[in-house]
Amino acid sequence: MKVLVSNPPWPGPGYGARSDVRWPHKRVDKYLEYPIYLAYTAAVLEEVGFEVHFLDGVMEEMSIADFAEAVAEIAPRLLVLECSTPSIDSDLEAAQAVKERVGNIYVALVGSHVTLFHRDILAENEAIDGVCRGEFELTVRELALALKAGNDLSGVEGLSYKKDGQIWVNEPRPLIEDLDSLPFPARHIVKSEGYRGALYSGERPTAMVSSRGCPYRCIYCLWPETLYGHKFRAQSAGNVVEEMEQVVRDYGVDEIYFDDDCLTLDKGRVLEICRLIQERGIQVGWIAQSRVDTVDKEMLMAMKEAGCHYILFGVESGSPQILEVMRKRMSLERARETFKICRELGIRTQAFFLFGIPGETQETIRETIEFAKELDPYSAQFAIVIPHPGTQLHDLCVEKGWLVCDSWADFASLSGLIETEQLSQEDVERARVQAYREFYLRPHYILRTLLGIRRWQDIKRVLRSAKSIVDRISFFQAASD
Repeated sequence: MKVLVSNPPWPGPGYGARSDVRWPHKRVDKYLEYPIYLAYTAAVLEEVGFEVHFLDGVMEEMSIADFAEAVAEIAPRLLVLECSTPSIDSDLEAAQAVKERVGNIYVALVGSHVTLFHRDILAENEAIDGVCRGEFELTVRELALALKAGNDLSGVEGLSYKKDGQIWVNEPRPLIEDLDSLPFPARHIVKSEGYRGALYSGERPTAMVSSRGCPYRCIYCLWPETLYGHKFRAQSAGNVVEEMEQVVRDYGVDEIYFDDDCLTLDKGRVLEICRLIQERGIQVGWIAQSRVDTVDKEMLMAMKEAGCHYILFGVESGSPQILEVMRKRMSLERARETFKICRELGIRTQAFFLFGIPGETQETIRETIEFAKELDPYSAQFAIVIPHPGTQLHDLCVEKGWLVCDSWADFASLSGLIETEQLSQEDVERARVQAYREFYLRPHYILRTLLGIRRWQDIKRVLRSAKSIVDRISFFQAASD
């Protein structure tokens, strides 16, 4: 039986960053993340004998008609469509087009948005047969097995579906406790070519996810509330390093991005990963996401020696007041200490900052801009918070009447959907333009970047980053005007 796993088209201006993106949005540049959870889905399906195909309508720049035609050529029994809040209308349109073009096909949706609104989506869309809620890989596998065997679907945990004109909601599927039990992502099906972030410097980069679930409770964070939960679950150190060996040996990967919510939650595991990398002589650079309060000098030294050259930290604000509202549970002093250690060790850092949380003022925005310059990371990203359905922030904004939007598509906006008594949407947009200008146009920053160029890959990375920054400033400036 054929199964097609897909990231469907997201038509319109720009590129739809949906798959493996915590805040789906439209981009002006084609920097798309590797769809690793779809690659895991392909792997668990192939492991039990299915003929698995993959189609990325965004990467291939397909129209919905093109996508439906491509599905018809493959002729799968089961089509899996990844969805998101801002793309849901086009996702449903793609499902409808497929149903009209293809005969006997079961269409199942996955993702945060459909997990939240599974009943409504099934009730209102005849083209949708099922929704695999939450962490979806094993639910998709069990659904495929049931369809192949002609079995009733009532035993498929995590599935909502239609039968006899009624909507049935099966028991939730428990989170996957043993991540080592999963096969490695099917990179021979979901190929890495074309997927990269602007900060990558490798010629053949890919992504890995070595853990799932975040124990923190930041009010704006979507995935722990809808997909992967708050319980930290991790691959063993040995399993992580085996996967690293595989991607380097079999796919020629020269840079790995660990897209864990926070790679460094378990110090002992990180130290063991680093030890094994060196013991096995794996030559690959890698990038990690982390929190400033989950690392220390010993861990950072081990990471550096094992090939880690870039760490992305969610700092979010330079205002203790706003950090409290966010429930970030982080001190500015710890951030200063961590960035200082990274600088001493020669590890490049990126700091993420968020504007527009309710309670934000011109004064707290100024605190954040000044703190970003004080930390002086190698790069910084300034975003406007989007209150996605499923987050505590969304519920708060709805309750207080702060949410400003007309459709689900508005959630693709980079210019914010929150308006409070303190700040308008335009105020926050102008603040982000100012933040990018003040941070990146400093003579000190420009000189340091130029002096840091050592090889051709550095030149290409700097040019990509510069173009991305200029595009962002231009976009935000146009929005502000």
